[in-house]
Parts: sequence; structure tokens; C-alpha cells
Amino acid sequence: MWDIEKAVLITNNDRVYEKYKNTLTVILLDTYEEVLIKTRDMVYDRHVLLTHPQASSLKPNQTPYRSVVVYPKGKDDNMKDILLIEKCIEVFREWQEIAPSPAAYQEKVADDFKTIDLSVIDNIIPRIS
Repeated sequence: MWDIEKAVLITNNDRVYEKYKNTLTVILLDTYEEVLIKTRDMVYDRHVLLTHPQASSLKPNQTPYRSVVVYPKGKDDNMKDILLIEKCIEVFREWQEIAPSPAAYQEKVADDFKTIDLSVIDNIIPRIS
């Protein structure tokens, strides 16, 4: 299947980072948009998406946290993932124009969003290894 040591987790969620930093490569960024852009860069660098960049039922302007797992694919074509991540960035930016994300959330609300994001990753990690 997949080798967990080759997978890369891109996140702006410190709880995800802390939980998985010793399991696989984790890149901790500051914002949701930075996660999408770094994911795009890695997909262009021949990585495939192991998780959907818009996983969960939350719209991109509703949650400040996003975590995505990518995996090196090698020389095979990954046009499908390139198109997907580009569309996700486009949708994120459209939602920010329609209804921008709040500058800050109350601590309890932010913690709830971190928990949702972490649960998505918790469900995929066992399937990778």
C-alpha cells in the first residue's frame, strides 16, 4: 500500500502537528491558504493527494484549519490532482470574496475546528500505513 514514512502532512493545525510530527513528515504553516498553496506546489512536484483538500462538510470560509496528506508519485502523470488542487484554491478564494473568514475565533470555537480537522486526519493515517 503506502509507506507512512514517505507521506507528507501539510497543516496549519498545531494539534495535528503535535500528534503526527514523529510519525511522518509534517509541515506546519500559518494559514488555510498557505496549506493549499504548499499542497499545490507539492502536487506539481509529482506528489498525489491522499486526502481531499476540502475534506469535511465545512466551507473554506467556515474553518481556519486544514490538513492535507500527499505522497510522492514519481514520474506518473497526476493531472487529476493538479486540477483538483487548483480548483480548491479557486473555491477558497471565491468564498473569501463572498464571506471572508473571521480574523479570529473564540478559543473554544477554534478548538472545535481543530478537533474536526484532526479527526479527518485520524481517520486517514491508519489507512496509509
